[in-house]
Amino acid sequence: MLMAAIMAMLSAAGCASARPLVDPPQIQTHRVLRVAHRGGAGFAPENTMAAFRAGIEAGADTLELDVHLSRDGRLVVIHDPILARTTNQSGSVSDYDLATLKSFDATARYFGAMFPRQEIPTLEEVLQLVLSVPDRVLALQVEIKVRKDGSRYEGIEAELVRILRLNHYVEHTTVLSFDFPSLRTIAEIEPGLRTCALAGQQYLAAFGVAGPDAVADAIAALGVDCAGVSEKFLGKLLYNALRGKGLGVGAWTVDDPVRMRELAVLGVDFITSNRPDILVQVFP
Repeated sequence: MLMAAIMAMLSAAGCASARPLVDPPQIQTHRVLRVAHRGGAGFAPENTMAAFRAGIEAGADTLELDVHLSRDGRLVVIHDPILARTTNQSGSVSDYDLATLKSFDATARYFGAMFPRQEIPTLEEVLQLVLSVPDRVLALQVEIKVRKDGSRYEGIEAELVRILRLNHYVEHTTVLSFDFPSLRTIAEIEPGLRTCALAGQQYLAAFGVAGPDAVADAIAALGVDCAGVSEKFLGKLLYNALRGKGLGVGAWTVDDPVRMRELAVLGVDFITSNRPDILVQVFP
């Protein structure tokens, strides 16, 4: 009961209503950044080159992706620290070198339309795709992940910064994480990178009855640029508290156009969706 009460307080005014708060033409009082979740996971196997191409073709402003380190220290794009949910292999990402990871099929567990075999991509490969898009500068949101046991990959932040610098993409990248020490390390290595603390149910519930102001104080104390909040718990009270600390605010993961419109009325800076095509329709 306590958990339910806490979540209800944090998400005040944040639940999707049965209809849009306003008609679509009236909601664009500011520019909402349209973010393709895991490249566009509603179209293609998540975090594959097929998904990133789909997100680009849908018209997303930003591609969101997740990175782990392989055994030989390469940044690979995959969400889970273990392979079983999305590939045809078991074990952890860090158990294998890049060449071996490349031999696995990243479409093996995808239940949508049939796709040709896809490799687990590297961050460099995604960047090369993004850099090849004509007449557009796509932004990236790169989420730093941790191992299954919650431990950090040694050197993952430095490797991320190295690759972004090499490709001249620091200016167009935001680094996200649920692991806040990683964000502090990123800021120390490359102050030019934007950082975004991710907040979901577990994090928000830890504040108990202290509520939105305590959440905003804690996130602001991290020195990050913005907070990315699970849309289920992002309502007016929490939004205002975060804004009051000078933080940018984004919402994930939203596939319902009604909820997209509500969040736009609230004033969020970005919305992350598995269906960037819907985002583009709602926010042309």
